[in-house]
Amino acid sequence: SVCGLRTQPKLSAEMATQSIMGHPIRLLENVGDGWWRAQTPDGYIGYLSSASIEVKSPERMEAWRNAERVIVTSVYQTDIYRTEKSKSPRNIISDAVLGDILVGRYDAKSEKTLVTLPDGRKGYIATSAIAPFSKWVKQSFDAQKILDTAYSMEGTYYLWGGTSIKACDCSGLAKISYLSNGIILMRDASQQVKTGKNIGTDWTTFQPGDLLFFGNKETGRITHVAIHDNNDYVHSSGRVKRNSLNPESPLYGSHSFITAVRIKGSIPSEGITRVENHPWFFDKK
Repeated sequence: SVCGLRTQPKLSAEMATQSIMGHPIRLLENVGDGWWRAQTPDGYIGYLSSASIEVKSPERMEAWRNAERVIVTSVYQTDIYRTEKSKSPRNIISDAVLGDILVGRYDAKSEKTLVTLPDGRKGYIATSAIAPFSKWVKQSFDAQKILDTAYSMEGTYYLWGGTSIKACDCSGLAKISYLSNGIILMRDASQQVKTGKNIGTDWTTFQPGDLLFFGNKETGRITHVAIHDNNDYVHSSGRVKRNSLNPESPLYGSHSFITAVRIKGSIPSEGITRVENHPWFFDKK
């Protein structure tokens, strides 16, 4: 359901980012020993194991982009079973996490939906955990949905390079939370701060969903990002938790706040893309 991209072509190397199942990966170079240099839809480049991917021809990719698909919308990890009725852990073929894209026909009347994984395996997933992909990509900006996704992860441990609900770093939390609303952000906080509309430092004017950036005030270097919510913010720092910009709040955080960015109203723009408009997910001719 999730694969890691590393800074070097070996499992012991630092994990730089992750990709989630059903999201296209551009293969740039086969570097040998079962490793590829590859690019994710947000433009990030790293190395991943051939065991994590299913290589598809241009024709197969075109067929996938035109296929009927579903997307996992549950904020909690779910499972895909070999048979429709089974609930046995020995009948699970894969777990599935928020954002995974599978080929399948959504039917709200069915308790389970038959889906096909990228490698061709077939199984059944709870219909309540998914949505039709073609409808999901049409959703409008929803700050509360973004925040609900982030808050649902409270207590989840910090993982450097993590960008899924299993575990994440600070910018990974922003990415998966915005992805739940159909929006692809840049990978790192230092990249995210250069997108959207800069709205300065007056926290009393911030809106839910704005991104808050922290770091070294002397150099301006950005090292951390959080999601704003009525003067509080949710972020991944040690674990996913909430703090506040308000010095009078018991949740006040001692982080060095530098600036804020508003994504709302800047979609699409440089570094901010709707899944619906990304050519890797749909044919854009």
